[in-house]
Amino acid sequence: MHCVASGYIATVILLLALLPTTAPARADLIGHGAMVNAVAVSPDGTRALTGGWDYSAILWDLPAGKELRVLQGHDGGVNAVAFLPDGRRGLTGSRDAAIKLWDLETGAELRTFAGHAGNVVSLAVEPGGRRFASASWDPSVKVWDVATGALVVTLNGHTANVNGVAFTPDGTRLVSVGYDFQIRVWDTADWRELAVLEGHEGSVNGVAVAPDGRTAATVSSDETVRLWDLTDLKPLGGWHGHEGFITSVAYTPDGRALLTGGGGDRTVRLWDAATHKPLAAFQGHEKPVWALACTPDGGTALSAGYDAVVKLWDLAPHRRP
Repeated sequence: MHCVASGYIATVILLLALLPTTAPARADLIGHGAMVNAVAVSPDGTRALTGGWDYSAILWDLPAGKELRVLQGHDGGVNAVAFLPDGRRGLTGSRDAAIKLWDLETGAELRTFAGHAGNVVSLAVEPGGRRFASASWDPSVKVWDVATGALVVTLNGHTANVNGVAFTPDGTRLVSVGYDFQIRVWDTADWRELAVLEGHEGSVNGVAVAPDGRTAATVSSDETVRLWDLTDLKPLGGWHGHEGFITSVAYTPDGRALLTGGGGDRTVRLWDAATHKPLAAFQGHEKPVWALACTPDGGTALSAGYDAVVKLWDLAPHRRP
């Protein structure tokens, strides 16, 4: 058994070594004064929102690669960001346990959502933008009403830090992941817990739902990427993806490829979602990659790093037609 495992690991290392050489990052977004923990792209692909440990969020003009506005108001590092569907408003979640709603056109703070008792590390906006979910190290998932600021429900079940949360595109299910090695699936009609999915052997650090809503992808400190069937609520297998712990995951908009961010090896990797074959490895961050996003056209990936830099990578040369 030891020989089989060793051979498998050797094969993985060989495959990683054979990844195509990639071009340098197309651009760097530099403005945060400390590590960058979160990144999101606006629905029209023209803006990015980033959050950092300098207690700020920054709105960027993506085509121009320039800073548009700095949002300040949190009393701790900003660990989660999200756009609302209108693209004119954004959310930030912080180590100070607060979530804030911003007018991105003016920089005005519109509302504070208070209720978590710990670090807020992930935000997911419900399709349509009426509600959003937040994941915290308190450890709970909370769902909020955007218009009123009211707490809709608190979802308890995770026994350790909740690290990520994501809605299905039709809004019928919510997926949460945590340091307890678990993936939990919730029915948004009545907030019942539908399943607890297990298979990771380390903290589950990130989750993304495929554009068709049928599959969730998760990444872990156990160095694996795993896929889960959200219809039948069962595992679909996985693969070793990085040399070290994995922090983040995102689907391309067409669902045909996956992006993963490495904390241990400081790389961004692109995978074929159907075959799990590596398509590219992007290297350039000097410290762990902590968050990922993809533009709506699927042509550009954004990675946020603990080196205080957000990098933009061209995906088109590495995608199959």
